[in-house]
Amino acid sequence: MEDFMNTLEGWFAPVWNWFEPGLVTYAGNGEAVSWMPFLIQLGVIALVLAILMRGAGAILIFTIVGVVIHVVVDLVMPMIRDGAQFAMPPVMAEGGVNMLYMQYLAALAVGYLIAIIIFSIIKGMIFRGD
Repeated sequence: MEDFMNTLEGWFAPVWNWFEPGLVTYAGNGEAVSWMPFLIQLGVIALVLAILMRGAGAILIFTIVGVVIHVVVDLVMPMIRDGAQFAMPPVMAEGGVNMLYMQYLAALAVGYLIAIIIFSIIKGMIFRGD
């Protein structure tokens, strides 16, 4: 069993190391990811999207919609809570594309894909006639 876990860790460690800088920067405080607010926001949005999704063929569309809604909520919440000014997402940096933000968006996409699949499976178990 220990060999299996080491193999899994060897597969997922490079993926996590690529996603982590973007998550720490945009879903955290620069030192660590703030998991609780991030996962609550992701979970609520994914749950609503999974309930609205009719068939499995729409999973990629609903994943993209989830990422867009998440980004919009990220931008609007400081305006509601603190009265901050409107700001565009930091997609572009001085040298071109902001890679940290792209890593954050990629982590969001993977998170929404997994969460919507899990919630859709649960929905299918509960609502068999739908």
